[in-house]
Order: sequence, then structure tokens, then C-alpha cells
Amino acid sequence: MTTINDGASRAEDEARPTAGDLTRYARAYRLSTEHARMFPMWQAALAHALLLEHDGDAVHADQGNLNGRQLAEGARSMARTFALLIAEAPARNEQELEQKIEIYETMNFLPGEMERSRTAYMVEIAMHADASAFGIKLRKEPVATGSGGVQ
Repeated sequence: MTTINDGASRAEDEARPTAGDLTRYARAYRLSTEHARMFPMWQAALAHALLLEHDGDAVHADQGNLNGRQLAEGARSMARTFALLIAEAPARNEQELEQKIEIYETMNFLPGEMERSRTAYMVEIAMHADASAFGIKLRKEPVATGSGGVQ
């Protein structure tokens, strides 16, 4: 094939996805269709964040000398990613809706989470849209504040 504009041809070639890109997209597609696998991954990442933060001063030499707080933030970031992936796809049944509600409620009550990220707000919007699709009306109830809560 003869090209008139070599620059355009080169740009088209550079824009094409590489084998690595295609592998990443295939993995993302498979994961996006497996809500049941993502919810436990969200739970695990969040649990790891809480555990790592609890021992925040511990230095993990095998992880580039990051301390527990830094790794906890990485685990929270991973949990948020799973929360967004779960929220993005419409719930196919009430169990998936319940899981979105659990994600929102958990994130909403974690100290500092609403200031760190807007993920919980996005999950909230998704859960309301899903509830509406199922003919369910969600409403917020006042929660008593006190010394209890997630530690």
C-alpha cells in the first residue's frame, strides 16, 4: 500500500492497540461482567486497608519501604476502584443492589473517607438509579452519632 501522507499513516499505526492493551481490555471486560467476583475483592481490599492502617508505622521493606499508612491508602484506592466498577454496571438483581448499598454505607461511615474521595457519592447515585429500575424507593434515615463506629 502506498501512502501519500506518511505522518498520518504513522499516527494511525501508533494509535492501534498493542497486544498488551488488548490483554488489559479483555481482563477488564471479563471482570466487568463478574459482579460476584468484584464484591469480595472490594471487601478484601477495604479490610486490608483497615488492617494496614492499624499498624501504620510498620515499614514493609519488601514493598519499597512503604509504611502501613501508605499501603493502607493503596488498598483504599483499590477498594474504591472495585466500588466504581461495581457501581458502573446496572444491578441485575436485588442482591447486587444490596451490595451497592453496603458499599455506600460502609464507605460513608469510614472516618475521613468522604473527604478523601467522591467514590461513595458515585456509588450512591448508582444505587438510587438501580433501586428506581426495580421500583424501589430508597430514603436516608437519621443515624445516631456517638462513640461507636468503624475503628
